[in-house]
This record gives sequence, structure tokens and C-alpha cells, in this order.
Amino acid sequence: MTTSEIQSLIATKQLRDLDFGGMTLEELDFSGCTLVNVNFKNATLRHCRFDEATLDSCDFDHSGRVAEPTLQSVSFKKAAMENCRFRYANIAWSDFRYARINNATFEDSTVDFSDFYRCFFEGVVLYKHAAFSNCSFFNTYFGDGANIRRENLFRDRIIQQDKQAYTKFLVDWHDFGTGVRTNDRREVSDWSPDASVKARWADAEDIYKTLNGLWAGKGYIADANWAYVQGRRMERRRMMSQMSDPSVKTGTKIANVWRIIGNGLSDLFFGYGESMFKMILTYIITVLVFAFIFSEEVSLLKYVEALGISLKNMAGMDSDVLHDVSPLVDMLNLIQTTIGILLTGIFGFILGNKIRNQ
Repeated sequence: MTTSEIQSLIATKQLRDLDFGGMTLEELDFSGCTLVNVNFKNATLRHCRFDEATLDSCDFDHSGRVAEPTLQSVSFKKAAMENCRFRYANIAWSDFRYARINNATFEDSTVDFSDFYRCFFEGVVLYKHAAFSNCSFFNTYFGDGANIRRENLFRDRIIQQDKQAYTKFLVDWHDFGTGVRTNDRREVSDWSPDASVKARWADAEDIYKTLNGLWAGKGYIADANWAYVQGRRMERRRMMSQMSDPSVKTGTKIANVWRIIGNGLSDLFFGYGESMFKMILTYIITVLVFAFIFSEEVSLLKYVEALGISLKNMAGMDSDVLHDVSPLVDMLNLIQTTIGILLTGIFGFILGNKIRNQ
């Protein structure tokens, strides 16, 4: 089929039961068209547009993984897609903003530098073995049947966490993407790349907390806990970035100082209640530090004896070794016992989470 023949079909706005399999299609505009049972399997699409098009049972599958993009700079902005397939597709610099994707499969696909802003994934959408790298999921809606998982986020990160990649994504979209960004009303988007880069930590926080809620609701507890930790870290980065923002009130900055400290300590010592390793390490360090203090303050104690006292204090047990000690040592005993009780409670909480996740 020649390009002129395809253009004639596009002019009718109705494309049904057509086969473009294995073809290379460039700079074709399917915007506003209705495509039903159209086969693009093993085809390569470059700079094509499906803006506000309706696609039903269209196949963008590929026979296997390929190194080069099969969908390069393709726009599906505000498209309505039903029962479409992207299995093994290699998608790059493509626009899915405002699209509604219902009952689709992205299994084994590779998606890079693509925008899913305000995209709706509804019905049963499959992502098994798919890899999304350098993609923006800000304000993306994942319905109950959208089975995206942590493993689908390439290298366990989203693009907002990488300033260099995110700047490239924003600034170079005109050259590598689908052209000038327009909003859902076809107006040139009123946005600034610099402002978006500054707001990237807040956007990342929102994305991770959305994924946390999504996965917790589905019972993917391990994924949800990981997203929770990432969301708290993004929250800390957001507050730190606000310290140099002149538009943020001084009172808010002062309050953020304490929130940043609390957030950081919670991450450092406990991994926000999700890290068994950090919890055990904190417990051991606490025992060793207090043992060292006791061996220095009570000259008759050897470090091994002080270590035993420190362990007993962590469990709330009294020691018969210490007699007629200074008020400082008594106070240290009380402080360590209190810390030990708190750590034991946190340890039980984390252990319960780990058991529940198995």
C-alpha cells in the first residue's frame, strides 16, 4: 500500500480491517480518525499522530524485542483506545497525555522518554515484563485492573528523580518528541521547563504516594511499602528544595527544618519502619555506644561487663554489677532503658510487616 493510498483512507476518517503490518509509516496524521481492527504488527511508526482518535482492537505488537524504537515520536494525545496491544513494542518519545486506555497490554514492551500526564488506564491493563524508563506518570490514573508493579519501573526510579534526564525530557521534547506541547484544549501549554524542574520533587512525591495507595489497595504490600519509603524521601527532598524558594514563607521554612530532621532520622535509623537491617543496626549501635559510655564512666567495669549491662538495659532489666554510681550513670541507665523499649516496639512493628509481606 502506497503513502498516497493511505492518505486517501485517512481522509475518510474511517479505517477498518486494514493491515499495515511490517510497513514503515512516517509523518502520517490519523488525528480524529476511527480505527477498528487495524493491524500495525511489526510496523515502524515515526512522527505519526493519533490525537483524539478512536482505536478499537488495534495491534501495535512486535514479534520480539528489538533495539530500535517501533513507535518513535508518536502522539496518542487524548486518544480513546480499546483492546489495543503493544506487546514487545519499543516506544520512545511518545505522547499519551489525556489518553484513555482500556483493556490493553503492554507486556514485554520497552517505553522510554514518554509522557503519561493525565492518562487513564482503565479495565484490565497488563504490564508483565514491561520496562518504563524516563517516563512521567504525574497525575496518571491507574484503575483497579491496571497491574503495573514496582518491577516495571526501570532501575526502581521515575524520571523526576534524575535532574539531567528530566531536563532533557522537558527541553528536548520539541526536537525528539511530538513537537510543541499543547494542552487538552489544543492551546500551547503555559508552562516553564525551569519551573517544572524545580517542582520535580513535589511531583515525584505525588507519584510515589499515588502508587503506594494503588498497590496497598491491591494487596501488593511489598511494592506499597517500597513506594511509601520513596514517597517519604521525595517529601524530604521537596522540603529541602523549598528552603531556597523565596515564594515559601519564613514560618513554613522554620517548620520544615524540624520536619526535615525528623524525616531524615526516621529514614537513617529505621527506614521509615520498613528496613529490618537499619533497625537491627540501630539496636546494635545503641548497645555498643552505651557500653562504651558505661566503661568510661565506671572505671571498675571492663568493656565486656559494660556490654552485658547495656544489653540488660535494652531489655529493661536491672544489673547487680552497678552500685553507688553517679547520678549521670543512673540517668544514662534510664535513658537507655527507655530507648530499648521504644526500639523493641518498633522492631516488633517492622517484623510484623515483614511477616505479613511473605
